[in-house]
Amino acid sequence: MRRIIFAGALLGLVFFQMACSKKSGSSDGPDNNPPTVQPPVSYPGLLLALTNDNSKQVEIYDPTVINWNTSEAKKWSWSPTTTQGFSTAEIKAFGGGTDFKVRRMKAWQEADYVAISDNGMAAVIAYPSGKRVWSKVISGNLHSAELLPNGNVALAASDGNWIRVYASSQGADNNTYAEFTLGAAHAVLWDPGINGLWVTGQDLSNNAHILTALVVGGTDALPELTELTQYRVTLPTAWGHEVGAYYGNKNLLWVTTNGGEYVFNKTTKTFSASPTNNLTFVKGIVNQPSGQIVLVRPDANKNPRPEVSCNLNGWSTSTIDFYTAGGQWQGSRIVNGACFYKIKMVYDNYQ
Repeated sequence: MRRIIFAGALLGLVFFQMACSKKSGSSDGPDNNPPTVQPPVSYPGLLLALTNDNSKQVEIYDPTVINWNTSEAKKWSWSPTTTQGFSTAEIKAFGGGTDFKVRRMKAWQEADYVAISDNGMAAVIAYPSGKRVWSKVISGNLHSAELLPNGNVALAASDGNWIRVYASSQGADNNTYAEFTLGAAHAVLWDPGINGLWVTGQDLSNNAHILTALVVGGTDALPELTELTQYRVTLPTAWGHEVGAYYGNKNLLWVTTNGGEYVFNKTTKTFSASPTNNLTFVKGIVNQPSGQIVLVRPDANKNPRPEVSCNLNGWSTSTIDFYTAGGQWQGSRIVNGACFYKIKMVYDNYQ
């Protein structure tokens, strides 16, 4: 399930993983890693959600707390349980998460809910109670989840080569879905501005690595997916990974690939290098309202490898790095024994 497939080389040094299965690792990356010293600095900002392969939980931390190894720092944690309404199969399938997005749902009494994916399952839960709203064991190596304004959930499966929208608004066990074929699908992000989903993956007809958008049509009960071809662009480097909102500018998106990290301009349909030194294999990146950038990158791709690092796999890290809006490294938070894969800001707005 957690395969590592390598393809191609960047200047003979950086190997690109093909499926990047949650969880993808590679050979040593470039010598552009920030120090792993944790400075005594408090970072004001919103809470940060991280998927932890080691604890098999989603964990939420407070960036204002300096030491993340204390109970004061960890504000919330979640994994499926029977008391929350999950089946034994769903509990067994959950390994810590590949995505976590909080959304305020007008369709559900203006309350907060979360879309969650993991390699072999997906769920919609109430937040912060964690109670099950919809869930299902799904094969295909799920990498991303998004909760649509109508209560349906979008999923991306890298091995399944698809984007799906399940009619989760129709009941906790609903299995109706629409599907769009997309090779190595890794990301789904709802954008109210275009009334559609941004997705990354590979065009199986020509092997191009792309960012594109999908419109969700049909009805709540019978959704349909169609590509908005006017938004399709080829990624600057291969194997697209994350797509995220660039908070503070609705015309921009964060986009990461195995080969780099970028800011995408929706109007011009162009990519520019991220301020954070164009790091490789960035699995998650967010920006705080202040402009501060926070990201996670596998320890296996850092050279030298941090002294405190994730030894469970090659696609996670024990370190969360903080940068100024201009890309200057500020410091890190390190959690001993953690294997963080994805990071999300706990903010219930789409943009």
